[in-house]
Amino acid sequence: MHNKNTELDRVYQRIWEAIVAHKLLPGTRLKEEELSEAFGLSRGFVRKLLLQLSYHKLVNLIPNSGAFVAEPSPEEARDIFQARRLIEAELVRELASICTMREKKLLQEHLEQEHQAMERGEQSLRIRLSGEFHLLIGKLANKPVLTSFLHEIIPRSSLIVALYQGAGQGQNGHGGLSCSEHNALLDSIANHQVEQAVQLMIDHLNEIEAQLQLEPITDKAADLKHIFADV
Repeated sequence: MHNKNTELDRVYQRIWEAIVAHKLLPGTRLKEEELSEAFGLSRGFVRKLLLQLSYHKLVNLIPNSGAFVAEPSPEEARDIFQARRLIEAELVRELASICTMREKKLLQEHLEQEHQAMERGEQSLRIRLSGEFHLLIGKLANKPVLTSFLHEIIPRSSLIVALYQGAGQGQNGHGGLSCSEHNALLDSIANHQVEQAVQLMIDHLNEIEAQLQLEPITDKAADLKHIFADV
């Protein structure tokens, strides 16, 4: 049983990483037979995996249709960012209060990996590392309960960014900080500038949310006229 749980966790992690890296976009159908072949697993095992992903709101199971990567609503998107502000403000506050050279070194090493991924143009890896930086802050702050919540909502943030990020904004990841902003955050944490570190995190999450096109388009006629204005 232990081996089965270990294998379930491994495959779950692979899918989780694919969502964070925007390799699996919202609405993508996850076919049981393809997952079974890809991972060399039984269909029953895959169904258990999809059920677990559904429990964590990453997959929608639709009767007679199948499993699909979740498509968060605008309301859910706002709730997720509100939750991130609350959780990550406390994690940063705690870490900035207790940060030693050990924690600073671990954060610096992670940022170096993120910078290297950006330099090499490895966008998927950079997105994943950006999310993991936030989780590392939680781990180093020694707040396992809050960090477990963050571990759940970061992939959901990635779905939200993939679904609602405005045209021309580029992909800044799941809603995590860019390399330069991560560096500024690290400096504040290492120097025990608690309130500054908290504000840096909150400001950036606000900025990412502001870039999302969460308002529904209600004037369909106006949209069509605009689209075909030059015809």
